[in-house]
Amino acid sequence: MKYKWVEYLAQAWDSFMEEMFSFIPEETKEHIRNARKEVLLALKSVIEKRIEELEKPKKEIKKVKVEKA
Repeated sequence: MKYKWVEYLAQAWDSFMEEMFSFIPEETKEHIRNARKEVLLALKSVIEKRIEELEKPKKEIKKVKVEKA
């Protein structure tokens, strides 16, 4: 990996989360997992909508010269 510090940061984050989750009840962990999933699904829907907009044919813009009366 080009940036070793990113790898260390990821390992530190994983260790931190593992430690934090060690004392959380299983039911709470399930709610957190479900919430994470919902956030990812929300992001997915935003991305899919943006892709649809990009795939629509572009409207042709015509310039119209307006003369003053």
